[in-house]
Amino acid sequence: MHQFHKFIDKKSRKAVRELHTIKKVLEQAHMKVEDFTQKEDPYIFLHSPDTNLSFDGVRIYKIGESLAWRVQREADTHPYGSAYKLDIQEMWNDLLSDEMDEEKAGRAIMKTIVEEMKKFFKESGQAEKDLRSSEIDKKYGDALGRVVIKSTGTDYSNMLTSKN
Repeated sequence: MHQFHKFIDKKSRKAVRELHTIKKVLEQAHMKVEDFTQKEDPYIFLHSPDTNLSFDGVRIYKIGESLAWRVQREADTHPYGSAYKLDIQEMWNDLLSDEMDEEKAGRAIMKTIVEEMKKFFKESGQAEKDLRSSEIDKKYGDALGRVVIKSTGTDYSNMLTSKN
């Protein structure tokens, strides 16, 4: 039983080390990252550069042998929605198979991670903007998407009283 605890501790330390590496990569790209690796389930929280989103950022965490990320409303709440795999090992294998040396492959992976996160925030912002505008069109628009303001002539004459 003692050896099993050592195995779990080693896996946990490896996960924390990988999360710290991802954190450094994102911080070098001037992205705001919070460290929650001292918790029972370690993760880092990447804040969204867009403040108009319905969520504050994404949680990046280790699940099994892979890293994954999910949308999270605030830094210290639970994530929701679909999990997206951040498969660094697959990226590494693909880049090395392209006969790229290890240093260039490492830099390309760092760039890819940052670009993927920025792309996600940008696309999420656009999707939420489109959703908001379509909701306005449904509520106030006509079949052609034009905003229609309905005005019914209200009769206020019954509110007038004589002071006699």
